[in-house]
Amino acid sequence: MEVKDQNEHNLEKKMLPPTTGTFQSREELLKHVRDFALTQGYMVSIRDSAKDRYVTVACDRGGVYRKRLKNGENMRQRKNASRLTNCPFEVVGKKDDDVWTLTVKNGEHNHEPSKDTSDHPSCRRFTEEEVLIIRDMSAAGKRPRQILKALRQRNPNLVSDSRNVYNVKAKIRRGSLSGEDIQVSLEGKKAEASCSSSMETMNTNGVAATVTQTQPMVHNSFAMSQAYVESKEVTETKALVAELCQHFYPLGWLSGTGGSITIRVHDGSIPRQHQLIVMSPSGVQKERMVADGMYVLSSDGFIMSTPSLKLYPYQPPKCTDCAPLFMKITHMEMIKGIQGHGYHDELVVPIIENTAHEGELTESLTEAMRAYPKTTAILVRNHGVYIWGDSWISTKTQAECYHYLFDAAIKLYQLGLDWSSPNHGPLRSINGLWGCSGNSSRGPKVGTFGLDYMIEPSQRCLLLTIEGTVTPMSFVTDILFPYAHDNVQKHLAMTYDSEETQHDIDLLRSQIQEDLEQGVAGAVPIPPDYVGKELVIASLAANVEAMISTDRKVTSLKQLEGHIWRAGFQSNELVGVVFEDVPEALEKWHASGTKVYIFANGSREVQQLLFANSNYGDLRKYLCGFFDTTVGNKQVARSYFEILQTVGVDRPADMLFVTDSFQEAVAARAAGLEVIISIRPGNGPLPQNHGFRTIASLLEI
Repeated sequence: MEVKDQNEHNLEKKMLPPTTGTFQSREELLKHVRDFALTQGYMVSIRDSAKDRYVTVACDRGGVYRKRLKNGENMRQRKNASRLTNCPFEVVGKKDDDVWTLTVKNGEHNHEPSKDTSDHPSCRRFTEEEVLIIRDMSAAGKRPRQILKALRQRNPNLVSDSRNVYNVKAKIRRGSLSGEDIQVSLEGKKAEASCSSSMETMNTNGVAATVTQTQPMVHNSFAMSQAYVESKEVTETKALVAELCQHFYPLGWLSGTGGSITIRVHDGSIPRQHQLIVMSPSGVQKERMVADGMYVLSSDGFIMSTPSLKLYPYQPPKCTDCAPLFMKITHMEMIKGIQGHGYHDELVVPIIENTAHEGELTESLTEAMRAYPKTTAILVRNHGVYIWGDSWISTKTQAECYHYLFDAAIKLYQLGLDWSSPNHGPLRSINGLWGCSGNSSRGPKVGTFGLDYMIEPSQRCLLLTIEGTVTPMSFVTDILFPYAHDNVQKHLAMTYDSEETQHDIDLLRSQIQEDLEQGVAGAVPIPPDYVGKELVIASLAANVEAMISTDRKVTSLKQLEGHIWRAGFQSNELVGVVFEDVPEALEKWHASGTKVYIFANGSREVQQLLFANSNYGDLRKYLCGFFDTTVGNKQVARSYFEILQTVGVDRPADMLFVTDSFQEAVAARAAGLEVIISIRPGNGPLPQNHGFRTIASLLEI
């Protein structure tokens, strides 16, 4: 047992004073003292100061408690002892010739170090900006718990609690914290920020400094000018919301004063993250909405303008407060109207539980959006649906498509049909085994499985790779890659001015710049556009050809290859080649109700083109969805988690993954999927004792 000397123990617990020195400003000196104090377990506060001459800083446990009220029978007694210990610690900063010098007057403390910064009242104080946020949110009817959550989203290190919010609200009600002096001081800061912003923008040619410097100017209602709130763009957006309310009311979407429409004010002169938001109120008759009846909010949710009040019998308007389940629909024409989806894709709409107050849905909505990043709608049980889009036109279109799809799903269900399967056949019980043959039996593996020894997975769905599983490796290496290599320069020259190709070029430029910085072999600089598109195309082609020759798995290359191959399939220069067992296996799984998905390096578009133009005809009717590297690398476990969440499989073991790659198999197993490795002619060798089941034909499943 090690025994420490008592003096050594005391030295470990001793709180040291800050290092002395000189500082360019009073603020710099104070920051130095405060930051150092926190590392030692104490906190400081200003005891005395003359702004341009000196400042005295003491421990915040200095002094003694002074009883401000006389004793009496009805006087409230203090429940907790004072934390003040008359600590003698004190440091002084003095200004001399525009330089501030720090000296230690008394570096000793008479108390133990604090274990938690929240022990210090000074750490629980709100900044001026936070006080204004509390005032604005209180005026909007938000509860202290909701206010505290918003503050912590802005400042994760905030140690204040709901009691501190209550105290500020009480001071505001008493008028002792009106905010007028805070407004003045903030306006001064904003004016200063505005000037520095202009200078930074000039110095940096308008790069990110504009956003960084001007952000404080729009964080609350005082930062937005009344002229902007009353601008033409805001007025037109208000009128648009009123028009949409009147349009949707006959459809039954906004009946009984329910529902709300929110649109961002599109103003090209204002950065998107600072644009205002127009919201229809809750609790009013939507068919009678007018432009003046809207709320206007700042980009971070603070009310800038409220609807005018009406006399009885009208109710006062209210500003909406605005482990998930899911609904799946596939193979319906209207799916094409949903952003990022096609006819053959499976549309997944998360479902969350309702709450007593709309504001309490925020956390569940956020979790659902993170779990299903591609969704543009969330159903709230016994409440309604939230739908969003890039613009009001996109959102309106998607709302109409969702309405149709939800209605179709209900009617299919009433008819006993499965809306989530490609053929919309009879509903099946999911108890028991999916994709199994009732007469098949499990047998020992001798070499490769014969058709008499079927593998019987209990998986509800399958995930297949393409290369080495569905198509021969030679089709990819000997046909697709050479086609892209030989046609890259021709494709770029023919489509150079199109928006699609310009986007491809932007992605390539970013990837090539990264390759140059990392010293990747074969990467050559891309000249600027003004030198002429011939030189740009030549250098792009050189980079792409180098990427193809080394089989790079980067999104920029795969996207461009996909567009080149699309042209080849459309011109019938390319035909997708699949193994002869693939059509029969897909048809068998489809008939048994097993859902099949594809995961490949090539883009989703290319995958669909391959199956649509295969040597056995169009096979897309047997497939429920396609995934590419936008969900992640195939050799990373996280990618398979993303697929599970998107498809809506709760148990990873309910998905069977078939691949030719040992590295992909390891990643999928790490995510919890069942894995089988496909052994096909031309596939690479596997490590000895790899530990995975293998098949030579998909008919073995």
